[in-house]
Amino acid sequence: MITQGNILKNLSGLLILLILSPAVCAAELFGTVDALSGSASLIDQAGQATSIAIGMNIYEGQSINSEADGEVHLVTEDGGIIAVRPNTVFRVDEYKADGGAADKIFMSLLKGTIRSITGWIGKFDNSAYRITTPTATIGVRGTDHETTVIEKGNGDEPGTYDNVNEGVTVMKTPQGSAEVTPGKFAFASRERPAPPFFLAQRPHFLSDRRLKIEDRIQQRKDILRGRLNQMREERINRVKSLQGNRRSANESGMNIRNQQREQKAEHRRELRAQHYEQARQPQAHRAETAWENRQALQRGKGTHNMQRRENRQNDIYPGEKNRHAAERNQHMKMRRE
Repeated sequence: MITQGNILKNLSGLLILLILSPAVCAAELFGTVDALSGSASLIDQAGQATSIAIGMNIYEGQSINSEADGEVHLVTEDGGIIAVRPNTVFRVDEYKADGGAADKIFMSLLKGTIRSITGWIGKFDNSAYRITTPTATIGVRGTDHETTVIEKGNGDEPGTYDNVNEGVTVMKTPQGSAEVTPGKFAFASRERPAPPFFLAQRPHFLSDRRLKIEDRIQQRKDILRGRLNQMREERINRVKSLQGNRRSANESGMNIRNQQREQKAEHRRELRAQHYEQARQPQAHRAETAWENRQALQRGKGTHNMQRRENRQNDIYPGEKNRHAAERNQHMKMRRE
């Protein structure tokens, strides 16, 4: 039997679940900081900066700014890896990882370098993955690749660079596109509007960088890749459970609202009955009083009529009245004698 207490208890439990669940936050949870070296900041949508720490959650709409010594590794909710290199500004534009057709991962790289190892989104829907830079966009076909944005080149021309470790990417500009496979280095110039093209040699910045926690990526990659399908199924089941709880909450809320409406209606009926009774009592009293007055009036009229008849008889037979009076006087006199 559904009681209001049980409904409120269920709603309280669901409220806690909703608060703790990233799937229903105002901004989708993108990933968690899995490793950190040096300094980096998290910038929220309001522009507030927070120092990044291991275990911190990164949400849709937030940015990561790494310092000259900063490296940040993220594990995304769809089982991918994002490695933010030093001197990088990276932003999560749009993200959803429910295991369905609405999944997407759209990111922006404003400067610096990221290494991206795609999770289930890039595996199951290539069109749902995109990296946008100031001069190009990068799409994937289930891949491990690095994208770099150079503002001022130290022997390298400013623009966007992309190289692939595994799989295939597609670099696009308004003028054309290039399909990038392992061993190739694609480039889209910032100064010269043109289709992407392949470099004849390895860019200098790849040889100059010094990374401290890069070696751990391969191990994490192997672990996550072996669990991608399982993670996706778990996410789908979790979303279904949340949707079921949400429906239950809506039904429970409707039951409570119906009960409240019925209680209010019953209260209104009771008030109307009270008002009717209060209004009816004076009317009944007035009716009863009027009836008593009519009865009294009738009685008064009857007495008056009798008196009028006596008076009329006296007026009609005045001699008879005198004779009776003389007889009474005579009788009284005889008794005294």
